[in-house]
This record gives sequence, structure tokens and C-alpha cells, in this order.
Amino acid sequence: MAIKAKTGIAFPASVANNGIMKKNSLPSLLVLPVLLLAAAATVQARNLDIKWIEVEGGAFTPASGGSTRPITLDGFFMSATEVTFDQFDAYCEATGARKPDDAGWGRGSRPVLNVSWEEAAAFCRWLSREIGAEIRLPNEAEWEYAAAGGNRSKGYRYSGSNTWREVSWSEGNSGGMPHPVGGKKPNELGLYDMSGNLWEMCADWPAGDPAKPRSASGSRDGGVKRAVHGNSYDNPASDPRRADVHVFLGEGHINVGFRVVKTI
Repeated sequence: MAIKAKTGIAFPASVANNGIMKKNSLPSLLVLPVLLLAAAATVQARNLDIKWIEVEGGAFTPASGGSTRPITLDGFFMSATEVTFDQFDAYCEATGARKPDDAGWGRGSRPVLNVSWEEAAAFCRWLSREIGAEIRLPNEAEWEYAAAGGNRSKGYRYSGSNTWREVSWSEGNSGGMPHPVGGKKPNELGLYDMSGNLWEMCADWPAGDPAKPRSASGSRDGGVKRAVHGNSYDNPASDPRRADVHVFLGEGHINVGFRVVKTI
């Protein structure tokens, strides 16, 4: 499987203005609704319109890591879709961070790409501060469990269906580009595009043991790689839980994005 760098070279994978008004410019009864609307808009901006799906905890046997024994996960919330350009651009505008290139495909509700793992982690830290909750990248076990439908799993081959075209933008139906998020059928939990649109970065490195905590100091490569799961618009449909794909921490790619989780 190949991950594409920003340059297109493939390598193998192993408040708005608050409108301050002059005193007495509106009757006092009208001022309060205006302020309330402004506050609501600020809260909405800080949440970035992320739809959170609750993933109840449970036991499952992960496909990655070489372990054949079940593990038990605590519950968490996961974003229903991959983080979009709109959402990442809002972070960039608030912090002065670099806006990633859209490769000429457009921004808006398309999933953000050309973002490194480190930039995705910085987005998570910023959003954590904005909304007062722990936001982070999912670990491999969480990602796999959610993609499989969690405790509502029906055992589909792909995330939400046995027919890849129903749930995936992959080679054969994507037209060679990523598509706006949420355009396909969701899985059993209400999560979209986990079988294909962009590969999705995870918090930990590939091929570890999901039953054990992982830290960079314990990885075989010094902690410079991180696992990705799912599939992308430029690859044939496949099991989204496969664990043979990775990215390097500081590199962005035109077929890799991410979604986030919120700790309960």
C-alpha cells in the first residue's frame, strides 16, 4: 500500500466581529438577545460543528498488533467524520498555524489533507483548550473498535456494509480525489468514511500490542512513525482495520487525514 507525500511522490507503506454598539443605540430589551446570539456563535465556533458519536466501551479482538486475545476498552466519543478543511482552517486562523494545501480539490467540507501527525496533534491540543475537554487522536484499538461498529457491530466486511461502494470512496468510484465528508452510508455507530476517503492517523505506532500501553520510548523505530487506518480515494477497497500502513511524524500526505476522539 502506498501513502503519497505532498509532492505526489509515493513511497511504500511497511468572531466574527462582535458588533459592539454605542450605549443606548438599541432598546435594552433588544440588547440581551443580541448578546446571547453572539455568545452562541462563539460557542459554535469553538466546537467547530463537530458531531460527536458516543462509542460505548466493550471487548473485541483487534486486527493490528498480532494479538489474538480480546481486549476491553473504555467508552469515548469520536467525531462522526474526518476533520474538514473548514474545521482545520478555523484552527489555523485562530492560532496563526499554517493552512495546508488542498491540492486543487477545494476546501470546505472536504477532509483536510497534507497535515502531518504533529500538526494534527497540535489541532487536538488547541481544541482541548477551546472546549475544556480532552481531545486527541484515537489509538489503534479505539479506531478499529469504532470502525467495526463497537458493541453494535454486525460483522460487516467494511465499516458499515459488505458492499464497499456503499461506505467508501476508493479507487473505482472516487474519480481520483477525496470527497466531502459524510457522503456515504455510516456504520452501525453513525461514523462515516472509515472504509475510504482518506487514510486516518492514529495516536500510536503500527504493529504494537493493543493490550499494552504504548509510548515512543518503546517503539522499534524510536517513535518516529504512527499508524494509519482506513483507506483512501486512490487505493482499492480493503479491510479498514489492516495495520500495514504508517506515516512519519513530520510529513503530510495528499491521501492522509484524521478524525478525533473526546475522552469521556
